[in-house]
Amino acid sequence: MKHSIKTLAGSLAALVLSAGMLTATPAQALDNPIVTVNKQQVVAWGWEDGVSKKFRDFSEDDYDDALQIPALKVTVGMPGPGRRVILEVQDPFDRSWSTEVQTRTDTAGVALIRVNPFCENDYGNSTEWCGHDVTYRLKVLKSGMQRQVVSNPFTVTFVPSEDGMM
Repeated sequence: MKHSIKTLAGSLAALVLSAGMLTATPAQALDNPIVTVNKQQVVAWGWEDGVSKKFRDFSEDDYDDALQIPALKVTVGMPGPGRRVILEVQDPFDRSWSTEVQTRTDTAGVALIRVNPFCENDYGNSTEWCGHDVTYRLKVLKSGMQRQVVSNPFTVTFVPSEDGMM
């Protein structure tokens, strides 16, 4: 009987100690959070000159040099390590996407990407502007806990110079 009283007293002490620990746990959780909330970066894009995103046309007659065409500007809020940004072009026949240009955001969270008005020929890129519509989309790739972001498709029209055309 003496032995069972000791066992009962030990069990009761363990129960009281456990109950005390259970009530202490929530207070400790408030002081030392175990789970951190991961905020997603806000990704925005537009044209460097502030014009509409959905459709854009560029005429060779308006630009002395293709580098004067406003760039696409991708901005990632809460800048941190650079995020990879890809400009994809849609194939007009099979509607698949392929990489046109890729870059990274800078320390301020900004990436500038230029669209290419030039045609391709049998030898690669030519120096002549194409006269066609191109469908693009922007993709900001996943980085750490940050999700991948993909823009809606948008269209750019390139218009070659009328000089020399009949």
